Amino acid sequence: MQPLTKETYEDLVKTAPVTSVTFENATKEDLFWALANPNSYIASDAFPYTKKSDGSFAQDWDTPWDAVNGHPRGAGTHARILRLVREDDLMPLMLAISKMSYMPARFMQDNGVTQMANKGRIQEGKDADITIFHPDTVKDNSTPDAGAVPSTGIPYVIVNGVIVVKDSKVLKDVFPGKSVRAPVQN
Repeated sequence: MQPLTKETYEDLVKTAPVTSVTFENATKEDLFWALANPNSYIASDAFPYTKKSDGSFAQDWDTPWDAVNGHPRGAGTHARILRLVREDDLMPLMLAISKMSYMPARFMQDNGVTQMANKGRIQEGKDADITIFHPDTVKDNSTPDAGAVPSTGIPYVIVNGVIVVKDSKVLKDVFPGKSVRAPVQN
């Protein structure tokens, strides 16, 4: 979380070439234009969290959020969009929800990942993956210095019909998710 200089860059290339580096170059106007574009989807490209104690990747599912760091979009992308919809009139709420659920699922389905036909839709016979949030209070709380702080205003998350977040608390030892994979091509 220090600014990168020519000297530190050259040192990292020699001593730690897989070090994660983030760049910030988009203006707020550029970001809003890209997000609101009818052809854009909303997802996160954040990389794994690292332990604050030694910089190694956090692999344990139960690693406390305050023991790790990463880019804030890893913990807050979707809540941030919902907050921007509320506070900055970024786009209609239903369009934002579609950009985070149906549209990416449909794109993947149309490009060979057939299991995605059951994602991003609330319909009988589809996977019951549902996030319940408060439109008036949902908020991203992560920052560049505290990138894993959980979002708030999301009291329930249901995965494959099973509650995994209840009363804003992640339930222990509940893992109903299933892998989504495209067929392996030879």
